[in-house]
Amino acid sequence: MKSDKVRVLICPLDWGLGHATRCIPLIRELIENGAEVIVGSDGLQLTLLQTEFPGIEFVRLPGYNVSYGKRLPVAIKVLTDAPRLLRMIAKEHKEINKIIRELQPDMVISDNRYGLWNKNVYSVFITHQVNIIAPAALMLYAPVLRLATRYHMKHYDESWIPDFAGKLNLSGKLSHGRNLPQNTSYIGLLSRFDQLKATKRSQRRYDVVAIVSGPEPQRTIFENKLLARLPLPDKHCLLLRGIPGDTQIKPLRKGLDIADHLETEELGSILHQKPVVICRAGYSTLMDIAYTGNKAVLIPTPGQTEQEFLAKNLHKAGIYAARKQKDFDLSEAYNQAIACSGFNLPKNHTYYQGVIYKLMQKLKSEKSIHPKKG
Repeated sequence: MKSDKVRVLICPLDWGLGHATRCIPLIRELIENGAEVIVGSDGLQLTLLQTEFPGIEFVRLPGYNVSYGKRLPVAIKVLTDAPRLLRMIAKEHKEINKIIRELQPDMVISDNRYGLWNKNVYSVFITHQVNIIAPAALMLYAPVLRLATRYHMKHYDESWIPDFAGKLNLSGKLSHGRNLPQNTSYIGLLSRFDQLKATKRSQRRYDVVAIVSGPEPQRTIFENKLLARLPLPDKHCLLLRGIPGDTQIKPLRKGLDIADHLETEELGSILHQKPVVICRAGYSTLMDIAYTGNKAVLIPTPGQTEQEFLAKNLHKAGIYAARKQKDFDLSEAYNQAIACSGFNLPKNHTYYQGVIYKLMQKLKSEKSIHPKKG
């Protein structure tokens, strides 16, 4: 296969939809810079990106297929799954080598998939968890997790952290502090809403938008808890189920509409009207509501230490309200969210655009000097 364009293979992790949605601005920017983009994914992530980019090339690349238990804490389940995950990383490394031989990309961008590097192709790793937080019962394993993360990251030419380097940031100690790997750089926040015009307004207006996300069975558990609490009195509410496919908004009961999924432009236009958002503390969701300027109630997935840390940290800073899933008063949480500040997005927040531009210029130059043989 032979192409004059720089071919970029981008592969999001299959752990919820967030890794796929935060690849949307990268794909847009790559296309804007003349790249020929290929997406490697599977399942709901593949469906979502096919909807967003129907004209580009796709290849099926099986994911890690991680599920959350109803009772077993997520971090402990991941630890017990560690041998299987290590096998999956080794398997995906072999698979990416095969795909590279067939499709001949000039660059691979891996969103939090540890095995998608190749020594003969420029390889980029995206993560907001350089320092993985272990649960209290497994704190002795924290250094091991940190070493394992850095071991895999060093195989990549670059590691991109979707955040800001200074005190104003979203990820906190997850991706800040001393002794970061030398190949890491901060590229600003990544949101599918960053190129939407705030002046565009949806005909639908809501006081509350509840967004369900994440792997099963916790996705359904969260949805059912929200259904039992919505709508709030005298509020017009929308519940998004987080299932790509049907994008029609339907009335469910007085004061509450529901939809399986909304395309980026429609959801962005609704969020730009500043409803209070009720959502998981998933990092991609946080980046989205930072862009659209919403106040929020964060309800982390039980046992997922990353989300629990983010919710607690942002709640402590007075940016968002936070509640535990087990039992929460949504009306009280709504009022607290109104009193919070929300995230103050810096004016200069699109570092990734400059990073991609420079990297594309480099790859174009190398491609012209050393063209691949078709």
